[in-house]
Amino acid sequence: MATTESAQRSGEQARTKIIEVAFEHFARFGYRGSSLARIAAEAEISQSGLLHHFRTKQALLQAVLATRDLRDMAITGIKVDELASMDFDALLSFFEDVVRHNVTNRSMIRLAHLSAAEADGPDHPAYEWATGRQRFLRSLIETALERDVAAGVVRPDVDTRAMTGLVIAAMDGLEGQWLLDADLDPAASFSYFTAWLRASIKPVD
Repeated sequence: MATTESAQRSGEQARTKIIEVAFEHFARFGYRGSSLARIAAEAEISQSGLLHHFRTKQALLQAVLATRDLRDMAITGIKVDELASMDFDALLSFFEDVVRHNVTNRSMIRLAHLSAAEADGPDHPAYEWATGRQRFLRSLIETALERDVAAGVVRPDVDTRAMTGLVIAAMDGLEGQWLLDADLDPAASFSYFTAWLRASIKPVD
């Protein structure tokens, strides 16, 4: 029993280390530029040992992206089902927290942007992640806006679909600019944008 538990712990530790190393490689070189051999060497494991935990490079990328999303959620302490019940104002606050945290981890942003840029078709292992993320965010934001319009806390003439696109574009665009210019402050710029947004959608008294 003790031997089995020790083996499980050892396996979990190896898996965690592989994901950490792969996280940095995929963030720096992208999926196509990363090598399982180099990842295995840096993780201090044989390539066959790596493939014992992750049968393919595609499976490893998908595990890394899933880890990224879990970390993104964990920093706020918010669960996915809680997001679905938030109003638009609370969602903006959530996104502000995420952007503020992400700029403390350049690799997290690089991983998301490189993966999305490479995922140009269904044959890429990050395609489902990238398109699923867009669908999730769009549904989350647009639904919250529509509820708020119905409740009278957002102006009835607000184009909820267009507004949804603007919020996502602001988050992704500011992070993308920051990757090219580290002097930019995405968190401050996004907070400025959300303050303007909150004021612009208020019903006219």
